[in-house]
Amino acid sequence: MRLFFALPLPGEAKERLRAPLEAAKRAGGDGVGFTRIEQLHFTLAFLDEQTAADEALAAGEALRDGTAFEMALSGAGAFPNTARPRVLWLGVMDGAAPLIETAERLRTALRQRGFTLEERPFRPHLTFGRVRPRGDRSAKRALAAIAPGEFARWTAREACLMQSVLGRGGATHTVLRAFPFR
Repeated sequence: MRLFFALPLPGEAKERLRAPLEAAKRAGGDGVGFTRIEQLHFTLAFLDEQTAADEALAAGEALRDGTAFEMALSGAGAFPNTARPRVLWLGVMDGAAPLIETAERLRTALRQRGFTLEERPFRPHLTFGRVRPRGDRSAKRALAAIAPGEFARWTAREACLMQSVLGRGGATHTVLRAFPFR
C-alpha cells in the first residue's frame, strides 16, 4: 500500500482556496495537472509502497507530542523555480516554524523505525499543481492568475497517516488514522 503522512486542511480553508485555484486552472489550461480541492494537504513524509502500516502508525504517535498551531497561506511559487516550474505551490505565511517542527518530529520517528526518507529538508508549501511536459508557459500563466494576499487561515489540530490508491481518475486518498495534537 502507498502511504504518506499529511497535515489536512479543514473544509472551510479548502473553500477559501477554491476561487484563487480555479483562476489559476483557467489561466493554466491543460499544461498543468491541478490537485482537486478536496485532496489538498501538506505532505509531511512520503513513505511510498509499504507491505503494512504498523510501523508507520507507531511512528505517527510522535505527532501527538505537538500542539495545535495557527496556519495561514499566502503567495504562490514553483519548484525548482519560476523560470523552470515543475511543481506549483502556495506559501505558508503563518505557521511555517511549527509545521517544520511537526514534520521533523515525525521524520525522526520514522527513521528510528527504519524508514528511508528523502534527505532534502522539509519546506512548508501546499502543492496545487504539477507541470506537464512542455507546460512551462501554462504554469507561468497559472501563477500570474493568483492574486496576492492571504488565501486562508485556520488552526492545525492534527496530522494523518494516509493511503493513496492510484486510479484512472487520479489518486484517491483515505485516512488510516488521525493523530490529534495536544
